[in-house]
This record gives sequence, C-alpha cells and structure tokens, in this order.
Amino acid sequence: MFSLATDAAPGRPNEDFVIASADLAVVVDGAGIPYGGCHHGVAWYARQLGVRTMAALVAAPDMPLADGLAEGIAAVAFLHADTCDLTNAGTPCAAVGILRVGADQVDALALSDVSVVVDLDTGPEVTCDLSIEEISGTEPAAVAGMRFGSPEHAEALAALVARQTAARNRPAGWWVAAADPNAAQHARTASYPTDAMRRAAACSDGATRPVDQMALYGWSEYLDLLDKLTPSGLLDHVRAIESDDPHGDRYPRTKRHDDASLAQFLRD
Repeated sequence: MFSLATDAAPGRPNEDFVIASADLAVVVDGAGIPYGGCHHGVAWYARQLGVRTMAALVAAPDMPLADGLAEGIAAVAFLHADTCDLTNAGTPCAAVGILRVGADQVDALALSDVSVVVDLDTGPEVTCDLSIEEISGTEPAAVAGMRFGSPEHAEALAALVARQTAARNRPAGWWVAAADPNAAQHARTASYPTDAMRRAAACSDGATRPVDQMALYGWSEYLDLLDKLTPSGLLDHVRAIESDDPHGDRYPRTKRHDDASLAQFLRD
C-alpha cells in the first residue's frame, strides 16, 4: 500500500497532485502560465491527468505505464479542447511519475523531472528524465548569486523559462504531458523483480530538492529519512530547509518554495 503527502507552496494553489491505489501511485507536477490558454488552470489539469491516468491503469492492470499515461493525456485533452486553446505555449502541462508494484514486477515511469526511486538490494535505482536540464540548464545554475525578488533573479528566471519552452515537446527537446498523448512514449521506464525491492517512492521535484538541487542527501540517506519522518514529515523537513534560506543565498533556486508531493510504498 501507499502513504501519500502533498503540500502547496505557501500562498498559491497546489499544482501538484498525487493519487494511489493499493499497488499503483501517480504523481503529477503541473506547470504552465496560470490560465494561459486554459481557463481551468494548471491545478485542474494536474488533478484531471492524475485521475484519468489512474483510471486507465486500474482498468487494465497489465497495460504498459506509458500507454496508460497516453490514455490519460488524451482524455484530459478531450475534456477541454472545445473550450481552451491547447496550442498556447502557456497551456497546462505536467511532469508525471508512476510506480506500480505487482506480485512479480515493479514498474516505474518518469516523464520529465518527477523521480521514481526503487531501492534494491544493490542500492537505489532512480527513474527520472532530466533532459530539460541538459538542454536548458539547471535551475540553481541559472539563478546562482541572485536573491529572490531581485530584478536579476526575475530576468534569469524568465530567460530559463524561455529556453525550456522553446525546446518542449519537440524532437531533440524534452518531453512533458500536455495535450498530445504521443508525449507519453518519450517517458523513461524501468522494471525490477518485486522480490529485489526493499522500498520505493515517487516524488515531484519539489520534494526532492534536498537531493538533486541542494545536494544535502544521497538517495539512500533520503529514503532513510522518509522512513523515519513519513511523507508528511519529510515535506515539513523540506519546508524547514527552504525557510532557513529565505533569500536563496545558500541554495539558489527559481522559487523560495515549490509544490511538493510524494507517494511512499509501504510493505505489508
């Protein structure tokens, strides 16, 4: 079974979404300009994508994860194609992580920068697609030395977003869920024997900042912390780290706080 937690960045709607059944979890990290091209908004898109992807995979337990995600993307596009401009560059999109634990096999999928971590006897295996960083540059590097709220920080963030948008969902670019279900086929996937799995989790990038942006923990240490604190406690820990660096001096980042979500698999 799964234990879940999600926490919005203070003062804004939660554009993350997490949902789970006993053996399947879907983590969605929404993005886009608020109401840019879509009058429903990013949070609505993230919720709809998570629910409809979950429904597709629950209905067909043997379906490849990428096919279930494609069905979810297509279903959400159908919901608002007649009311919203899905070709607008600001229309909602989302990174997606899926973790499915079967009797014999564990399946992981990551579309963009959600991390699905399966800890094996040989150590943690992370499924995550960081093509966005390889193509456009990392967030910490883009705003290094710039404080939140400064003109320099705002200009650097705008330039980073422009680079990311120009390379999104195109050949030789990076891929994310939006309106085209074919994007799901560009997801990273992995499978492992269930009896080799020690523990597993799926996390949005707001939840993994202490590992992949701040370099405070390795994955084994972070999973140990998750075991100790529980999902909600770990997100509280992330917020405390962010609050202790209110200007981004120690840990350069594009946002002081980010929406954070995770699904932890708990063995019976």
